[in-house]
Amino acid sequence: MTLRDTVFFPSAMLPLRIFEDRYRIMLSDVLKKERMFAIVAERERHPTDGTLEEPPFDVATIGLIRVSKKHEDGTSFVMLQGVSRIRIREIVRESPYRVVSGKVFDTIVEKGKPICRNKIIDALEQNNKLGGDVSKETLEYLIMVEDDSSFIDLAAFTLCKNSIRKQAMLEVQRLHKRAEMLFDDLIKENLKLSFEKNFPSDIAGKDLDRN
Repeated sequence: MTLRDTVFFPSAMLPLRIFEDRYRIMLSDVLKKERMFAIVAERERHPTDGTLEEPPFDVATIGLIRVSKKHEDGTSFVMLQGVSRIRIREIVRESPYRVVSGKVFDTIVEKGKPICRNKIIDALEQNNKLGGDVSKETLEYLIMVEDDSSFIDLAAFTLCKNSIRKQAMLEVQRLHKRAEMLFDDLIKENLKLSFEKNFPSDIAGKDLDRN
């Protein structure tokens, strides 16, 4: 399933409304089999794409259907849980829906290169205190996640606002590098929030007017 501005991560939960005919057929097919399909973000078109519609990024996430409810109008509600990254090799077919072939893209955890989990949690707590996007509920949930890879992926999926940046995190195979990207983003966002809190825009505007 190729979606614009939607980057899906392993361990994350993604609610979907299935309404297009092609995806209704896809859903019917996968529910009869392994109940799994991939979500990949649509990238900007390149001159080399030719007639290819909805060009996908190279890395996607396979998800498992946890909930599927069909409505009277033929549409369906689906709750998809991310299972693993895959690197797309090729598009096998486009009709009646897109099918790709891919290879599992496992996370690499290198010994001696920790993810600095405590530093990330500190940054999450600071974001919450500054009135950022990290709610108390989100913070409590993330702290409970014991697996480091799931912790980083869930935090990135939940908090990263820019889809291009989020896709970049999805494509990073080494966990400590992915963690560094997340931590850097949190620090930048906290600095921005702190500046806005200490220097409100109306005050800054008045100061500029005086000059």
